[in-house]
Amino acid sequence: MTSPVTATAQGGVAKSIDDAELGVFHFKAAAIAGAGFFTDSYDLNVIGTVILLATPQLHLSGGQVSMLTSSTLLAVAVGAFGFGRLGDLFGRRRVYGLEAVLMIIGALVSAVAPNFTVMLIGRLILGLGIGGDYPASGVIMTEYANRQNRGRLVGLTFIFYVFGQVTAYVVGVLVLAVGVPDHLAWRVILGLGVVPSLLVLYQRRHMPESPRWTAERGDE
Repeated sequence: MTSPVTATAQGGVAKSIDDAELGVFHFKAAAIAGAGFFTDSYDLNVIGTVILLATPQLHLSGGQVSMLTSSTLLAVAVGAFGFGRLGDLFGRRRVYGLEAVLMIIGALVSAVAPNFTVMLIGRLILGLGIGGDYPASGVIMTEYANRQNRGRLVGLTFIFYVFGQVTAYVVGVLVLAVGVPDHLAWRVILGLGVVPSLLVLYQRRHMPESPRWTAERGDE
């Protein structure tokens, strides 16, 4: 149960954040949150090109192709629920970056997969990371944004998702345009997903704990 003192402190912190002037920090937070959405979008949207190129090499059946796409989305749902709960229990900062680690591992495993089974494992790990990033990226912006600009700042972060989607298709075209053989191209496309994930990992580990969450837990 929240004590009156804690409630006062919590309200004071929230009011300070809500009434703050729009500044560089807000745009930095938007970029950090947006980088997560960019990575999520890239990793999800490259799968169409990857399957097209990898099917002859991995001898994928129609059912296996369906499993690769649907299982990733299922893992996203599990990751979103699990990481959201962990963030509420243990603090935002303690779980910031863990989702990026999963995305890095998932992208690497998928990129070097010698067969369908390993590819499936990689996409499941990747899906958990992507799902974990959804609440993390959303929380970063909503908990740091001021009241007056919260809507536009949150909207700004979601624009990065579109950038990630476009980048996924552009990268596929460019990798093929420079003459990378099909049997290597899909691995390169998947492996490049590690790059934005590393950036997200670095950014998230240098984020301070959410002041709103800290104030809410002030009585514990």
